Amino acid sequence: MSEGIMKSVSIVIPTYNGRQLLERNLPPLLQAAARHGAPVEVIVVDDASSDDTVTFLAGRFPRVTVLVNECNRGFGETMNRGIGAARHDVVLALNNDILVEDDLFDRPLGRFDDPAVFSVTPDIIDPRRRESQAIPRLRPGVCWFQTRYLQRADLPTLEGEIPIFYGSGGASFYDREKLLTLGGFDPIYHPFYIEDIDLSYRAWKAGWKCLMEPGTTVYHETSSTILSLHKKRKIKFIGDRNRTLFLWLNITDRPLILRYFFCLPFSLLYDVVAFRKYKFVGFFRALRYLPRVPALRRQRQRYFRVTDREVFRWIC
Repeated sequence: MSEGIMKSVSIVIPTYNGRQLLERNLPPLLQAAARHGAPVEVIVVDDASSDDTVTFLAGRFPRVTVLVNECNRGFGETMNRGIGAARHDVVLALNNDILVEDDLFDRPLGRFDDPAVFSVTPDIIDPRRRESQAIPRLRPGVCWFQTRYLQRADLPTLEGEIPIFYGSGGASFYDREKLLTLGGFDPIYHPFYIEDIDLSYRAWKAGWKCLMEPGTTVYHETSSTILSLHKKRKIKFIGDRNRTLFLWLNITDRPLILRYFFCLPFSLLYDVVAFRKYKFVGFFRALRYLPRVPALRRQRQRYFRVTDREVFRWIC
């Protein structure tokens, strides 16, 4: 595998009240960019912060491009604004709470020598738990498929390609042309969660690949930014609402659709009986988006070339 040193990179960082995180994590990122043998631009999109992020960046990091949302637009729209301003071959979506090392660009960019590659995700390590967040796969559940997260020791080999369910929107490289073809992150998932899963799954169904690069490591404390801004109960309601929307928007194989509707009443009933109610509440919150679903499904299906079951064979 070549190192892909000739590929230029646009780094897009969404931020909200993240001055302290940027102060800590931008210097090593810029140091890694300085080592790269092709142009690198850094675009920070501020999502209407109430702290002094914008003035801080202008004074401390004048070479960083700063875009400012007039009002808070959430992850998807904020990322899309940065992607729209990006000029280079590959877009690196990077959370403001990600810490990188000097070799950030050395190996992932070589993966894009394969024209079928959509995204490449470094090994994302939680420094507190020492666990990887970068190897999601699927496994069959009682009623539906469930996400499982593997560790490096679970993989039979670290050579060749490592396909993953989705490339994390917090730290993944994307082929810019393919990203624009799919329309970027879907803002229907506002304000956060599932956008990266949705984007990656659309890429799989378009016939492209999402890979993990085990030779590169970045560091991320799990959901540190979102947990500092929102209550856990609210986060779970939003997550289950968006998981419901993901299924409505993307699953097209008829046997899987029938399986979903057959299992749905039992799944919702169990959620209530078990005194969780997150899936139950999330489902009914998703109903308000139902009028938009048919048009969005038709729009997506223009790019779908692979069936759901074919995708599952890759990522289960």
